[in-house]
Amino acid sequence: MAAYQQEGQMHQAVLRHTIRELLDPSRQKKLMLGDQHQLVGVSIKPQRVEQISHAQRLLSRLHCILSCHSFLSWLLIICPLFKNFIIFLVFLNTIVLMVEIQLLESTNTKLWPLKLTLEVAAWFILLIFILEILLKWLSNFSVFWKSAWNVFDFVVTMLVRIEILRVRLVG
Repeated sequence: MAAYQQEGQMHQAVLRHTIRELLDPSRQKKLMLGDQHQLVGVSIKPQRVEQISHAQRLLSRLHCILSCHSFLSWLLIICPLFKNFIIFLVFLNTIVLMVEIQLLESTNTKLWPLKLTLEVAAWFILLIFILEILLKWLSNFSVFWKSAWNVFDFVVTMLVRIEILRVRLVG
């Protein structure tokens, strides 16, 4: 009987068949007829060592949710919703910048609320792009730099950030 512990629970692996049963020719036939897919089966019976408190359960859930490797890997690599959201933001950012450039030289005061809205949208989208880069860094920093797309994404995002700061400081 083998035992191992996993976060407050003790598990025991109990073999269903012994070596003697497996080596005995008269019992081998019975075992094969009864359990056709495997000669050795293992049953895992969890045994609690102690009662888990509500606070321990919440901390365990929080730890699972915030574990960077599993959640970030799922979010950045597997989750199609996140990828589609980022692609949508790229297109939205293109449209926002195109309209913003068209309205840049306009002196019409009625367009100022639109200009302000587009500027806030551009900042918000840039913030999300920066957060995406940070999430990818947290997921795996060394792998981030091995991908040409990630490096390109980083350079473009930082150039936009530097350009916005330069315009604000100079203008």
